[in-house]
Amino acid sequence: MTRQDVPGPPELPALIRDLSAFSGAAEAFWPRFADIARGLSQAEAVVIFWRPREGEEIWRRLAASPQSAPEIALETVVKPAIMRQARREGIARGEEAGATLLLSVLQVTDEAQEVVLLARYRGAPRDTGLVMARLQALSSVPLAFDAGRKVRQASRDAARLSLTLELLGKVLDCDGFDRAALTFVNGLSEQFACESVSFVWRAREGMRLRAISHAEGLDRRTEASALVEEAAQEALTQGTEVVWPNSDRTVAQAHGRYAALVQPGHLITLPMIETSPDGKSRPLGAVVLERQSMPFTAAEQWALRMHCEMVQSPLSWLHRDTRWLPVRLGRAITPSIPRWLRPRSGAGKRLLVLALALVVGALFVPVPFNVTGTAILKTDAMAFVGAPFDGYIEDSTIILGDEVTKGTTLFTLARTELVLERSTLLAELAQANRDAEIRRSLDQLPEMRIAQAKAEEVKARLLQIDQRLASATATAPIDGVVVEGEPGKKIGEAVRRGEAVVTLAALSSLYVEAAISERDLAFLEQGQGVRLTLLARPDETFRFDVDRIIPASAVQDADNVFPIRMSAPDADNPTTEWWLPGMTGVAKVSVGNRPLGWIATRRVVDYLRLLLWF
Repeated sequence: MTRQDVPGPPELPALIRDLSAFSGAAEAFWPRFADIARGLSQAEAVVIFWRPREGEEIWRRLAASPQSAPEIALETVVKPAIMRQARREGIARGEEAGATLLLSVLQVTDEAQEVVLLARYRGAPRDTGLVMARLQALSSVPLAFDAGRKVRQASRDAARLSLTLELLGKVLDCDGFDRAALTFVNGLSEQFACESVSFVWRAREGMRLRAISHAEGLDRRTEASALVEEAAQEALTQGTEVVWPNSDRTVAQAHGRYAALVQPGHLITLPMIETSPDGKSRPLGAVVLERQSMPFTAAEQWALRMHCEMVQSPLSWLHRDTRWLPVRLGRAITPSIPRWLRPRSGAGKRLLVLALALVVGALFVPVPFNVTGTAILKTDAMAFVGAPFDGYIEDSTIILGDEVTKGTTLFTLARTELVLERSTLLAELAQANRDAEIRRSLDQLPEMRIAQAKAEEVKARLLQIDQRLASATATAPIDGVVVEGEPGKKIGEAVRRGEAVVTLAALSSLYVEAAISERDLAFLEQGQGVRLTLLARPDETFRFDVDRIIPASAVQDADNVFPIRMSAPDADNPTTEWWLPGMTGVAKVSVGNRPLGWIATRRVVDYLRLLLWF
């Protein structure tokens, strides 16, 4: 803009509105702003400078009017005092080599940058106050321009995001990977006006072409297909977008060969790379877009990256979940296999297939099948010794674990009160007999009968006392060991008649009883072999046979179980002298041979049978 073309002062409000609503790029705004500022200030030259607020001290030239204005080092021509005044008041005036300088601080949204306007006059301006007022009015225009540009950018971003979400919804509605890939490239082709969009995805042998926009069938044997796969691999290797014609530092040799073959005009390839939570990256695929009319802008590249980032995860899910079942199983199992065990050659893969076949064949090999249950040692001879009458324990030396023989004194109840009561009854008996004799001598027959009846009653009570005194000492009825009750530690404690004080268990008649789950009961038969291991000595194994199944269910660990009783131990069993009632262990009943696969899956099969029964 020449000096004759600059706008005059009456146009100031309209100019501020036009500049604030300027829709061009920042590179075009600043020269326009400098031209208008020069016209309003009637300056010989206007130069706009910028620098970071912290760190760098050198001011850089942003725009100038006229463009041929000489280079000026702002930090040398403007004194620090003038700069401080401009920052404080918004505008300041200074002089330099006979020229007048007006320095205005411009308002911008980026607080990390500082932008100033320098107007230079040959001499002094005609109306300095008016000029300074105009420059101050212009100082807020960059702020309004930045705000309007951000609003317009947000509107464009929202529109692009809406299109991206719409395309994502179409991809998610697809029920297969190939259909989703075709939907994706067709959507990109329509949104970005591309003649062709190719989609390449990873395969076992490398990158493989999976979809081309508006093409239902693919011919992967053509040279163009091979070259587009090479272009995709080239972008994935570098981990960034590759644009052709190439204007940056990325390598685009494969893109050049593809462009020489198909003459696409403009190319861009966007890689799809998946990053795991531990920071490892894995290449998934790439999208190659071709357009004749115009190159892809930076905004379009940003939108394409957003499309790829949002769609790559659903595509990865579809690729993993819609493949053939054995392939999905292999992909699920492979990550858990150590890297050194994974096959990397054809011979290794054949060996892996052979190993899998052997594993499958092993599932049909019959192996011994055992039904397992918890076992416990019990005895047939138990004795419960209780108190014959209400009283107090007077004497005992018996504690848990004591071995006793038949007739051994277990405890003695207090007899003092019984002895006193017996003496009283003897006195009453003698008195009743004397009364009877006196009545008989007086020939008082009724009174004699009453006295004799009272004597008989006292005799009965005396007999009861004698019986209690005789039973005050409790003895062991059988040979055994004390398994419950410690009267030796309860001297003086009150006991009630019939209350069990000591429990004895005979050691000569122990037997084994195992609790078998209801779901395994159908496999059991009388005479089947049983192997027993007790917790006390897990290194020893005892052999028995199933004697009988007892039809008395019980709940054990939330499972319905039935007890089975074992026969006497075999003669070749280790010694059982150390066995004690109540010992527990594990019993395994041998019920024949079954296929290994049946043994491994029978629980699941039974559950499904019950679940799906109708």
